[in-house]
Amino acid sequence: MKLSDVEKIREAGLITQEQQEQIVQHFKLHEESSKLLAIISIVGGVLVTCGIALLIAANWNEIPRGVKIAAGIVLMLGAHAGGWQLRERKGYPKTGEALHLVGSGLFLANIALIGQIYHISTRPPNAFLLWWTGIAALPWLLRSKAQHVLALLAFGIWFGFEVNQEGSPIYFGEDEYQILLNSLLGLVFVGAGYCLRRTGYADFASSTQKLGSLVFLSFFFPLTWNELYRQHWREVPTSPWILPVLAAVAVLLLAAGIKFSKLLPEWKWTWGLALLAMIGIIAGANYLGLSEEPVARGKLGYHSFAAVALFIFCLLQIQVGLQERSPYLVNLAVAFIALDIFATYLTLFGSMGQTGLVFLGGGVFLILFGIYLEKKRRALMLRIKTRPNGLAG
Repeated sequence: MKLSDVEKIREAGLITQEQQEQIVQHFKLHEESSKLLAIISIVGGVLVTCGIALLIAANWNEIPRGVKIAAGIVLMLGAHAGGWQLRERKGYPKTGEALHLVGSGLFLANIALIGQIYHISTRPPNAFLLWWTGIAALPWLLRSKAQHVLALLAFGIWFGFEVNQEGSPIYFGEDEYQILLNSLLGLVFVGAGYCLRRTGYADFASSTQKLGSLVFLSFFFPLTWNELYRQHWREVPTSPWILPVLAAVAVLLLAAGIKFSKLLPEWKWTWGLALLAMIGIIAGANYLGLSEEPVARGKLGYHSFAAVALFIFCLLQIQVGLQERSPYLVNLAVAFIALDIFATYLTLFGSMGQTGLVFLGGGVFLILFGIYLEKKRRALMLRIKTRPNGLAG
């Protein structure tokens, strides 16, 4: 239901002005009109942060050290102060949120500024850890979904740098093995999103789950590539515990949170087992898949198993998206089904004659299947909008 729909109902005389205001207030329909402003404000905030950084960089040598540091701190505090003033005093929450994002971005810029001025030689992950620590409380204090997503991204960036840092307790090698941890981190976010649904910060649940699903599928997808699999010889010892611990955290969060989903009881079990199976495939890739002998194109290997698993998982996610009334989950699943088919198609290349046949047959199949997917996607979107609970009939 949109605000415009409620206005049409009132204009038809079916409800009073007072009832319209009550409906709008109860379902928070007044926020619909501010989505464009929210997007513009966030993009504007990012541009302002980048613009300030570029202006300072252009005049870097002429600016004294003290002025650089003072200017960075004043700009950061000023952005947060302006954001608070606009949100709390002036009634412009979206614009104020954009200024808070500018302030959070300037905090990272100040960390880099101080490190550059004083030639501080340190571990790169520490800078991102300090950034995440400094902004981690802001989403909860400001109740800002944009700040929450930024904090999750900051944590993910730190994690990616940390597992790549030799000497780190969670060092996992400078190779393809890192995608396994990033994929598990996505599932941790998904589980955390489910758990947030029954808290005072339920507004953060959807964005957390959406980001987690995107991260998980993006880093799982490379497991379907034949070229990814080759023998790896790790000269530096890697952490033996980070992958099982991260997998255990993902399992615990998903098990604790999936009961808060909007799925039918039997689908909660189905979806939970599907997520557990994907965690098992990720673990298998670490202990079996990525250390196997490379297989020739057109031959079966661990990548084939991962491709089939991803295809089935995405089909299940489409049904989950329907029951959750989430077009995002449906569209994401359809996109990765297409990518999965394309990746599998590429692994079939062989001789010139075989490749020609694959191109011919596969091209026709992809065109027809692409038309089918688009029709199916539109039908699913219509079902989500028209059915009371978004359930498949």
